[in-house]
Amino acid sequence: MARKSRRQIQTQQSGHIQKLPVPPKPELLKTGIYTRLSLKDLGIEHGDTMETQIALLRDFVIQHPDLELTEVYEDNGFTGTNFHRPEFHHMLEDAKSGKINCIVVKDFSRLGRNYMEAGMYIQNIFPSMGVRFIAVNAFYDSKTSDPESMVVAMKNIVNDYYSKDLSKKISATIDIKREKGPHYLGPPPYGYEMSRRGAKHYVIDREASPFVHLIFQWAKEGVPYHQIAENLSDMRVPTPSEHYNLKHTKDCRPPACRWNSGVVRKILLNQTYTGDFVSNKSYFRKYDPSNARMIPENEWVIYPNTHEAYISHEDFQALKTKLTSKAKQRARSVKRHRRQQANTENPFSGLLYCGECGRRLSPKGPEDSRRIGCNGAANRSHIGHEPYQMDFGKLKTIVLYNLQAQLKLAIDIDKFLKRISMEEAKKRLKSRRQGALQMLYAKQAEIRSRRQKAFEDLAAKILDKDTYTMEIEKLTKEAKWLEGDIERARKRLEEVSTYFTLDNEWLTLFLNARISDELDSRAVHLLIDRIEVWHDQQIRIAYRCSDWMIQIQNYINELNQTEPAVFPNRTEEERNLANA
Repeated sequence: MARKSRRQIQTQQSGHIQKLPVPPKPELLKTGIYTRLSLKDLGIEHGDTMETQIALLRDFVIQHPDLELTEVYEDNGFTGTNFHRPEFHHMLEDAKSGKINCIVVKDFSRLGRNYMEAGMYIQNIFPSMGVRFIAVNAFYDSKTSDPESMVVAMKNIVNDYYSKDLSKKISATIDIKREKGPHYLGPPPYGYEMSRRGAKHYVIDREASPFVHLIFQWAKEGVPYHQIAENLSDMRVPTPSEHYNLKHTKDCRPPACRWNSGVVRKILLNQTYTGDFVSNKSYFRKYDPSNARMIPENEWVIYPNTHEAYISHEDFQALKTKLTSKAKQRARSVKRHRRQQANTENPFSGLLYCGECGRRLSPKGPEDSRRIGCNGAANRSHIGHEPYQMDFGKLKTIVLYNLQAQLKLAIDIDKFLKRISMEEAKKRLKSRRQGALQMLYAKQAEIRSRRQKAFEDLAAKILDKDTYTMEIEKLTKEAKWLEGDIERARKRLEEVSTYFTLDNEWLTLFLNARISDELDSRAVHLLIDRIEVWHDQQIRIAYRCSDWMIQIQNYINELNQTEPAVFPNRTEEERNLANA
């Protein structure tokens, strides 16, 4: 309702009632519901399943007329201790694009059991995206609740503690069992199967054993990994994983029988084939994922002669020494070749990244048709995306053109700074920014005056209570924005002396670099911090000291303006509201 004057009130009292506009219906929030269940939960605990979670959240959305169900995100079989989940990342991308602006979960633990990361999403990331977050069973709604409240923090701590405590107990149980003797976990290596009588131990798998013997025989004869893999593929021998599936699952698909050198190498270097049981080869605890590591061989736990062997200890050690020696020679050769190639053919060595997933990139193919790209495959470290390729020559042309443009800009700015009186320019800038700061202080005083006037109008019944409340809310929001504006204005005033100088680091870098019509690896690494290649063929270049360049450009633009920018960091909507 708009503010009424005394004249309007008198007019209404005399019987001339004006029709007020009907407020528009509130816009529905595009809502995504997110569900998660780990493999360990199996939907058993408290009858919790993906279906029950979805049903609960659907009912919640239906019961709230301001919510509209847009998408359902299901991460079935994913732990809550980390956030590398495909549907979770899909949901974040939809939130970024504006497809959804509200997320509903059953409770905080469905979002994640890692307190620090869950808190970061609730307190920082979701609000920055303009996304409303609701945890139904926790009675939490970011629209009405404080994300930094003790309730949220404690619930997240409990979830984090539960996950870590459970993982510690499981790990401790495994360690105790290991001390008592071989502790068999997971499927046995290729060529073995678990005994079906008596105590657990490995026995020879009669179906696979001929091929294991062949693999070791070929290796002793000097046949390389890739050739052994090709031989087995030509013989249509199922791979270890295919062999296991054929024996233990209902998978009726015909095997592809595509062996690779990595699988062959894993078999040949596995001490289990000597008849020894080997454990404690790696360390991983879900409660301590940052310390995951491979354990040195001298710290392995070995139980000798627990099952039938394929190769003697002496032959295994001799074969292992020969194979590892060849691998080291090959690695040194590859490293040397790559280093030479990087120096001669790739001036961007160490700077190229996929913009979609963050992988490091390097050019591939013959010199006259080299390409750069990413296969887009998802793994534990990277989110999946569509594969793409780009001509490497095109990339070099784009980067060279961009470098030359940056150099020209640096030269032009240097000439401008030398042409004007630096001290005089600093005084002008400081004066303008001081003026902008004073205007903000005046605006702040005006808001205080408007708040007082609104209160007086309420007391005099010129404003009704609803209109007064709306007015105060608007003024409070404006006051909060002004506090941020004033802080930024103070900082901008202090920065003038730092950046507006001939000793500007960005200027120094570019003016000292030599950029010709050919890309020079030294100049590229001196000036550029990172180059990102994106699926749509876009290139993004992050320059060293780029913030210095941006600042000095802003100063020059500011000097050429006729009026100071009072709200330089506000959106158009915020500026319109401030001026209303």
